[in-house]
Amino acid sequence: MNAKIRQYREDITARIVQALEEGTAPWLKPWNGEGAPHNAVTGRKYNGINAIVLATTGWNIDGGRDPRWLTFKQAEAKGWNIRKGEHGTRITFWKPVTVTKEDAQGEPILNDEGSPLTKNILMEKPFTVFHASQVEGIDAYSPAPINAVETNEKAERIIEDAGADIRHGGFRAFYHPSEDFIQLPPMMYFTDTAGYYATALHELVHWTGHKSRLDRDKGGKYGSPSYAREELVAEIGSMLVSCETGIPQTDEHFKNHAAYISSWISLLTSDSSAIFKAASEANKAAEFLLQRERAREAETVEEVA
Repeated sequence: MNAKIRQYREDITARIVQALEEGTAPWLKPWNGEGAPHNAVTGRKYNGINAIVLATTGWNIDGGRDPRWLTFKQAEAKGWNIRKGEHGTRITFWKPVTVTKEDAQGEPILNDEGSPLTKNILMEKPFTVFHASQVEGIDAYSPAPINAVETNEKAERIIEDAGADIRHGGFRAFYHPSEDFIQLPPMMYFTDTAGYYATALHELVHWTGHKSRLDRDKGGKYGSPSYAREELVAEIGSMLVSCETGIPQTDEHFKNHAAYISSWISLLTSDSSAIFKAASEANKAAEFLLQRERAREAETVEEVA
């Protein structure tokens, strides 16, 4: 990892730790699909660490009221202007590249025919985006109304698509790794249906980590770094699903998980790459849970077309 990327990760970690010390974080905010950071031109939602970085920055700029971002070139193409003196926010994306394998001395490794051996890697590439409030000429933000019936139906489909063993009863919500089932209180015990679905999504992200699925390390005891890391994955993962689908994440849900803040601070301060690793694992979990819903929506678009 080069010095610039290392410094970037340390800066991002420091910002998130500061937010946690103040009692909040991007995944400790109520979310819905319209409030998720997205590109002002393409409408595409940012995911992984980029969603976290832009959510943190957006809340500092305007309290998260306008979730739109865009690059300088996109603004220029639209005839908009970045206000003088404004500074953009750096995010990254991973670009697949093919590189030559090298030995310990940096020399190319050749195959039997004398040709260099290659391997495919992902290269981290930074770029800069600007918040809508930093742009002159852009239209005022007008979020679409949330249809609670549609989002609840979507949540039910995602839960059904997963095929998880979900049991209802009692007053606790948890995932049991060794027996591979999710326990949830009955929906009537939640303040509203949004709280129920937010909790179900959190536990479903845990469920994706089973060895038969994404095979994440969930063996740590309460308070251990591995336990804190898995809870971080579950919180970010459920946020990412919410960002894409519009299923609300509620205050009640986040208050129930805020007890992990001190362990997250400890984890992130000891390892500046921890938030990036957690975001990557959370993104995989969200992709796992959303694959069937995305395919269903793509079929609907084709039928309309």
